[in-house]
Amino acid sequence: MRKYTSADWDEVRKKFRNSIMAETSLISLAQNLDMEEWPVTGEEERPTKYIDFTWDELLMMPEIEGKTERIGQLVSILKETLAFDDPFGDMVAQVVEETSSKENPILKTLSRLGIPHEFPLELAQFSSGTRAVCASEGINTIGEFANLGQQMATRVVLGGDFRNALNALTHGDEEGIGHFLPYRRGTSGLHLPEAIGLIAATLSRPEQLSFGKFLGAKLSNADSNATAATKEQAAAFEATLRAKTLLAFGWFKDQRADLLKKMMDGTTLERYFLVINDTAREAIAIRLASTVMLPEIERRKVAATPASPAAAAKSSVTKAPMPKAAAVVNAPAAAKVKKGFWARLFGK
Repeated sequence: MRKYTSADWDEVRKKFRNSIMAETSLISLAQNLDMEEWPVTGEEERPTKYIDFTWDELLMMPEIEGKTERIGQLVSILKETLAFDDPFGDMVAQVVEETSSKENPILKTLSRLGIPHEFPLELAQFSSGTRAVCASEGINTIGEFANLGQQMATRVVLGGDFRNALNALTHGDEEGIGHFLPYRRGTSGLHLPEAIGLIAATLSRPEQLSFGKFLGAKLSNADSNATAATKEQAAAFEATLRAKTLLAFGWFKDQRADLLKKMMDGTTLERYFLVINDTAREAIAIRLASTVMLPEIERRKVAATPASPAAAAKSSVTKAPMPKAAAVVNAPAAAKVKKGFWARLFGK
């Protein structure tokens, strides 16, 4: 690793004070640059923790003292990250104009495969590092991601899943695209089952196996030693995935309606999610979908069930007002009461 001087540090720290990534985790920045992971953990491990210190002060910090290689790593992360800032500027605002004059192969791939440009990035499967970069640039859709990626690819050396996603989209690698978008190879458009499967995949692999085993998934021999989650852990996993699940069902409205019809006709969720091709994630997807779909199905069944004859009769007796005929029948009785002693005396 290159040895940096105090002049290098002063230059990079001053520039980084205005960086859009000054509050981004150093671990995330290193991951996105495909560099060696920053070895210090903690919420406070951000560029802002270090850039206010001079070179001599930096050398005395507990995280740096006696670890000269860590200084070089910190400076390298900041210098490489600054390369993101310089070309960006008003990039997002200029995207429409730039892409109109220069064809974007990534957008071409999206259109060819029927992938909506406005698909929310929240439902894509990306690492925290890539999400941090996109969030810092205000990128919310896969179309905006494609435009950002084209701009960055010409100026910045990309790493991690950011690079993998751009490569897959640029070359139309359908299998690669399916790793981060709910795309089904050989088809057009995006799909609800795969979307729920990707949501399940946001858990770490050990968490997926643990949750899946709790839900009764038949794991492979290689995964069978996984420890089933406790009831409390399973509830926590489900709560973590709940918001994205609702977002997915809200986005795929037509496919949700189609699934509802299929379930009303007897199709099981087990069959519906077979396309995920991973027993742990299938079990998680079934659980997530059940919490959304089963209450709706029950409401439909109740609304469609006619009342029994006895219940209908009871309801009509209870709720119907006394008919006018009843008042007529009772009228003579009221007259009889009036024909007492004084009525007979006066002939009335």
